[in-house]
Amino acid sequence: MVRELPAAGAARGPHLAAFGRGLLLAALLAAAASFLPVADSSCPRDNSLVRDISQMQQSNYGREGFSHITVTGALAHGMKEVEVWLQTFGPGQRTPIHRHSCEEVFIVLKGKGTLLLGSSSLKYPGQPQEIPVFQNTTFSIPVNDPHQVWNSDEHEDLQVLVIISRPPIKIFIYDDWSVPHTAAKLKFPYFWDEDCLPAPKDEL
Repeated sequence: MVRELPAAGAARGPHLAAFGRGLLLAALLAAAASFLPVADSSCPRDNSLVRDISQMQQSNYGREGFSHITVTGALAHGMKEVEVWLQTFGPGQRTPIHRHSCEEVFIVLKGKGTLLLGSSSLKYPGQPQEIPVFQNTTFSIPVNDPHQVWNSDEHEDLQVLVIISRPPIKIFIYDDWSVPHTAAKLKFPYFWDEDCLPAPKDEL
């Protein structure tokens, strides 16, 4: 039912109309905000110019023998074009087989290991190349090529500095090297971005 405001106090009409529009706008903004992802309070945001790496959030994200630090990133530090990670793999540990549509560069700070590199030109990754990497080497991953970094040393940690483009990263994970590219499973946000970018929830 639509009701017209009383004629009395017509001089205040414009003010009342403006007030009503303000209430409507506030309601619309509140409704829109309810659909936006809200960063969890545990999101480690830090826009300091100089940061102490030893004081940064470090976690294994449920992977034994693994450590990850986002040295500078899109969600925690406001980076637009690149993101930098410091990762350590214990003896025998490895990343999942995965691919992503961003550029990725590794610098090996200590230890040695193996880069396993598949192909994006076939329907599935195929038998990977096994490429040795070691301290003071650097290597880059072709965009969308499936790969895996493995600490193949039995005694020493493998520590790498990783630089990626186009953050935050979207990763497609393979169960093995014979899985078709179309069957790889998207993981987004990735584990270390989950506190800052919650996954969208299905609405009934």
